[in-house]
Amino acid sequence: MSHTCFQNCVNNFYSRDLASDEENCVDLCAKKHIKVNHKVMGVFMELQPMIINKRMEEMNQAALQIEQAAAGALPQDQVVSA
Repeated sequence: MSHTCFQNCVNNFYSRDLASDEENCVDLCAKKHIKVNHKVMGVFMELQPMIINKRMEEMNQAALQIEQAAAGALPQDQVVSA
C-alpha cells in the first residue's frame, strides 16, 4: 500500500516534506486501500466458519472410511486418504 500510494502521489523530491496536494493524495490512497482491506476481511470472516465446517466434515468422513476399512467393512481401494 505504501509503495503504491507513494508511486501514485509523490512527484516532487525537492523537499523532505510532502506538498499539500501530495499529502491529500496519500491520505485518499491510504483510505481507499484500508476500506478495501476492511471489505475483504469482512467477507473472509463470513466465509471462514463455513470453510472450516466443510473441512471438518471431510476429515470426519475420511476418518470414518479409514475406521470402516480397518474393520474390514470397505475394500482398501475405496478408502479416501485425508
